Amino acid sequence: MSDAAGFGAMMKTAKLLREIDIDECQRRNALSNKRGDLRLRQGTVVTVLESLDEGRAFLVEFGERSPDTCDWLGVLYPSEIEFQAGRN
Repeated sequence: MSDAAGFGAMMKTAKLLREIDIDECQRRNALSNKRGDLRLRQGTVVTVLESLDEGRAFLVEFGERSPDTCDWLGVLYPSEIEFQAGRN
């Protein structure tokens, strides 16, 4: 991970502020192998991998199938997430 997010070598977690339904999850998921039934509920914790466009968007992942994979990878905006205080 680059230091573009200003996080140094650590990733941050954030809480989703609104639900992303199944259809929207499918459209916004950057992974080629997508779970067809995935929805992200309000309050879901995501891992912020990188800040984009000077903090106007964030690359995030959700879920863990194994240490090197996730269930959802995409861009979320500041109005959609709230950073978790004191958590890495």
